[in-house]
Amino acid sequence: MLGLLSCLSWGETVDPTPKFSQELQEKAADGDADAQYQLGDCYFFGLGVKRDMVEGVSWYRKAAEAGQMKAQFNLGGCFHEGMGIEPDLMAAIRWWRKSAGQDYAPAQISIGDCYIFGKGLAQDEQEGVRWFRKAAAQNYPAAQHRLGNCYYHGQGVRKDLAQAIQWYRKAAAQGYQASQRALRELGDEGAD
Repeated sequence: MLGLLSCLSWGETVDPTPKFSQELQEKAADGDADAQYQLGDCYFFGLGVKRDMVEGVSWYRKAAEAGQMKAQFNLGGCFHEGMGIEPDLMAAIRWWRKSAGQDYAPAQISIGDCYIFGKGLAQDEQEGVRWFRKAAAQNYPAAQHRLGNCYYHGQGVRKDLAQAIQWYRKAAAQGYQASQRALRELGDEGAD
């Protein structure tokens, strides 16, 4: 299973933890998309309020419909995993595309993953690599790691160990543990 906490990026971004408050609720109710997204997080993860994934998804949807890219990404993840909503892979991809269209790197690698693995989209490894490159151009370590994997395995690109190591090093330099492990396994001294 493509897990939200691993393959599909949830948990790979570092946002400040939102704080549930009356003020946040009021802003969200008044249509502030960022507040709606944050309130979605509060409910979805139980941050300062009783955990209620359905309510969290409801707030993500409001923010996503208003164009909030992180809410679009999270809503896609909820649809993908069936968390707080019935699973719907095509809806997940639609929301990820909206977020990726705003250059949100986690959504771009989610679309790339769908192409690489043929999940909901026709398998097209070259197209998956194209999406990973978009996210890697933003210096996003999860995308750099995925490019390293593509070069290591020859997925969508010609197999090239030197290129794989180069991409793993970029991600490892940002503390991305999977790339650090990959470099150690390859005997690369740049792993630390």
